[in-house]
Amino acid sequence: MKVIKNEKIAPGVFVLTIQDKEIATTAKPGQFVNIRVVDSYFPLLRRPLSVYCVEGESFKILYKVVGEGTRILSSYKANEELDIIGPLGNCFNVGDYKDFLLIAGGIGVAPIHFLATSLSKRGSITTLIGAKTRSEILCESEFKELGQVVVSTEDGSYGTRGVVTDLLVEAEPRIERDKPKSRAIGKTVGEPEIIFACGPVGMLKTVKSYARSHFIPCQFSLEQHMACGIGVCLGCAVPVKNGYKYVCKDGPVFWADEIEI
Repeated sequence: MKVIKNEKIAPGVFVLTIQDKEIATTAKPGQFVNIRVVDSYFPLLRRPLSVYCVEGESFKILYKVVGEGTRILSSYKANEELDIIGPLGNCFNVGDYKDFLLIAGGIGVAPIHFLATSLSKRGSITTLIGAKTRSEILCESEFKELGQVVVSTEDGSYGTRGVVTDLLVEAEPRIERDKPKSRAIGKTVGEPEIIFACGPVGMLKTVKSYARSHFIPCQFSLEQHMACGIGVCLGCAVPVKNGYKYVCKDGPVFWADEIEI
């Protein structure tokens, strides 16, 4: 597939634009692509990266340079070609909900942004964004075009000091105090009606606890090391209530109550 642009937007963070009508027209929020960055045997494995957005006959990938594979990827220029498989995995289940709380930690903004663009005409969106420092806050202006945004940084250099889950306190007034005694996953309960999140495991654990205590359905997009990306190698297993599932094939989107984290 042809590279249209590979733009650096923050320290170590790039947006890669790829021309491919099939992926651009079929990818759904939450899905990913698997990119082979070299024709040689090192790095051997493809890099799984979430679809960040689609525009016409092209799609974009938001990624951070964290190792040799993404370093090589960052060197690609316009008109060069990449070997890409996709779209892969499942997508977010938005159901008939109208009031959405989105939570993104670090580079976890990528699938959350694609989701937000698809929800913008469906109802109310509040997005919580967290990062270590101001320079690592991503997509704030894009999210503000779609709804309310609250930001946190761990060093206090921008927004509220603390981790992104600390911002859930600011969302607290939106939660109904009269909670039902029980619920089924997928049932609309309280306000916001549903939470979608992507970020580090520690963040997801806190979000899961919060969602459970407030009786709010919640879905996660999991970040996991993968090899094949299609469910053959079984290398991306995550524990669930009745055994294991695979992030590439069964996910990367799961109901929070389904996975054991």
